[in-house]
Amino acid sequence: MRTIRNSSSILVFWQDLVFLEAALLAGEETKDLAVLITPVLDEFPAILQRDLDTRRAIIQASARGFVADAGIDLTIRRLFSAVLAVVEQNRERQEFTTLFPSHIGNIVRHALRKQIEVAKDMVQKLSLKIYGDELRVPQTKALNAAIKRGAAVIEEMNKAELGRVEGRIDIRAWKDEANAARLTVYGQLLAKGAKNGQGKAWAEGFFPRASAVAPEEEEGEEVAPPADPAEPVAEP
Repeated sequence: MRTIRNSSSILVFWQDLVFLEAALLAGEETKDLAVLITPVLDEFPAILQRDLDTRRAIIQASARGFVADAGIDLTIRRLFSAVLAVVEQNRERQEFTTLFPSHIGNIVRHALRKQIEVAKDMVQKLSLKIYGDELRVPQTKALNAAIKRGAAVIEEMNKAELGRVEGRIDIRAWKDEANAARLTVYGQLLAKGAKNGQGKAWAEGFFPRASAVAPEEEEGEEVAPPADPAEPVAEP
């Protein structure tokens, strides 16, 4: 009997414990050992919900990040169009090159954190005296609103990431508890087997043979969208 790898999903642990508990309860001489497994199983619903909640928070925050990123992108593009109108499509004029020294695609195609910094830089540049109030006031207001929304999303994503780390700590603690209970039961089964003339194979028979988790049942990498606009720090 081997311990279940910590990289295995919590469902693998749950399946193993359900099998073990049922096997122990099926025999009069082993039913007393089930009390070591049942409390761990009873904790599973809360652990599963913790896992789902922290995963959900990460995905939700990331989705809001995409929306916030798109909002800053649109705001900058609108500024681009407004400045072009002011300079009468002359992209050589200082009013244009100060805000857009390179192609617009190079300015808006950034992750959310970087895009916020770009927007802040544009707000500062709009304060220069080469820009009139008719351009500066509405564009600065729009940029600041987009920056505020983006910053709020970044904070939400940071909280979600920390929550996921804490959730994984709780999940790992439950997995350790499950493995400890399994090992204790195994030791007790070996002791009972020795008294009754039954060997190691008898004790191991109470554990499902699939305890060595198949590759597709491993947790692997964290659930994450294909491209996160806020570039969250990878979890340990």
